[in-house]
Amino acid sequence: MMTSEDRIESEADISNDKWVKENFLDLVQKYPREWIAVMDQRVIFSGIAEGITESGARDIAGEREFSMYFIPETPSETDVGYARR
Repeated sequence: MMTSEDRIESEADISNDKWVKENFLDLVQKYPREWIAVMDQRVIFSGIAEGITESGARDIAGEREFSMYFIPETPSETDVGYARR
């Protein structure tokens, strides 16, 4: 059985990861302590709760893949959490 750790990241997800890393300081300023959904290297939805953010992003993205990230209040290299959706 494949676990979440075994999943291979898609090119779109890798591009989103890179974009978030490159724009992390701006994201911390705009979205502190919020979840963001990123598709095609842009924020498509944000919110304080993961479920609400995911639901809003699904309404926008439809069947297309997007990535979820939690943006911490202060920048730290290890604080960015993400999950593919």
